[in-house]
Amino acid sequence: MKVIVVEDQLLFQEFLVNLLKEKLSMEVVGVAGDGESALEMILNSKPDLVILDILIPKLSGILVARAVLDKYPTTRILAISSETDIKTIHQVHQLNLSGFIDKNEASMDVLVEAIRAIQQHKRYFSKSLQLTIRKLKADPLAFQKILSKREQEILTYIGGGLSDLEIGQRLGLSDTSIQSHRRNLFRKLDVHSTPELIRFAQESGFWKASFRKMGLSESYHIHE
Repeated sequence: MKVIVVEDQLLFQEFLVNLLKEKLSMEVVGVAGDGESALEMILNSKPDLVILDILIPKLSGILVARAVLDKYPTTRILAISSETDIKTIHQVHQLNLSGFIDKNEASMDVLVEAIRAIQQHKRYFSKSLQLTIRKLKADPLAFQKILSKREQEILTYIGGGLSDLEIGQRLGLSDTSIQSHRRNLFRKLDVHSTPELIRFAQESGFWKASFRKMGLSESYHIHE
């Protein structure tokens, strides 16, 4: 089985490569540390399996997975991430991947179990993902049920600390229109101030402080 590893943390990247080669006797045909180089490598190499970190520089793992599956829908992708907020989990679930592992649960035994399951054309998902998906499906007020795509987009920018004027400039809308959307977000999410809204956006995964640390723009997480 040909495998590509996409992981920006060098130690974990080396751990995965050694595990695949030594423990599972797989052929690692490529390693990438950012989304742009990963996408090019995957589309050119057409591997059987991609082990893909979700939060990587330049292009998110969500967008990489979507682009790969659009072109090669039979590619097996095992996503890994320490981010298990509701936005990330919802996006992963929507992609219909072969598996997802919470890095916080990623022992060697778990990784081996997941990869072997995927080898047998089965799926493997961490307990954290399964639990969150069940909660999202059961909750009538889950964000994907009550917020429009535009409201989710604006919520992401609000989480990044942008003003109504700045958001309007990015989206080609008036600041009055953004203010109207902001009021709708207050009402639908039952929050009463902008700091509360920012906190919700960040805790739910619409915006993460780590985006700026990685040199990513606000748009990194929006169109996913």
